[in-house]
Amino acid sequence: MRTHVDPERPNPRHLQPAVDALKRGQVILYPTDTGYAFGCALSSVKGIATIRRLKGHDERSHKPLTMIVKDLAEVGRYGVMTTSQFRLIRRLLPGPYTLILKASQDVPKTMHNRHHEVGLRMPKHLVACALLAELGEPLLTGSLTKSDDDAPELEEPEELEPRYAREVAVVVDVGPLWPDPSTVLRLIDDEVELLRQGQGEFAP
Repeated sequence: MRTHVDPERPNPRHLQPAVDALKRGQVILYPTDTGYAFGCALSSVKGIATIRRLKGHDERSHKPLTMIVKDLAEVGRYGVMTTSQFRLIRRLLPGPYTLILKASQDVPKTMHNRHHEVGLRMPKHLVACALLAELGEPLLTGSLTKSDDDAPELEEPEELEPRYAREVAVVVDVGPLWPDPSTVLRLIDDEVELLRQGQGEFAP
């Protein structure tokens, strides 16, 4: 199903079908500051497996899965970082950044890549933030593109709904969005490595 939500003033009642689907362990499509994305509750083993399949990632993949968190405290809960890295993260977030960190013990093993890393995001998008608040736990997330080499296409919810009808329970519709990728930073062993320059400004 598709539920229409005002991107500037998301009504909890309009978000409720997506929240209910997430609590049942299902996958949804929802808007972020970098375009539409797949999402499931972090506690959903079935949802994580579905998003892995949709993204073409198996457990041996070098690419970590990414979760969306509500605040800096959750960044510290799920990612391992040094004091200097945390100072950098505090300056960048919230915003269009994906941070690759060593996964803490609170990250489900089904989320790890082969290097035991995890991606963390803390977006500014009001609808994504409202979903997190209503759900009460992080979202595993994944963009609709399978590869960084894929050419961006306008993402229109009325076209996405039938395309992913078998895997996705609810599409949160805020209108058409152009995907605009996040900047990806890898913060391991007190080093900061720029893996992809996207929306977020970053000077190494």
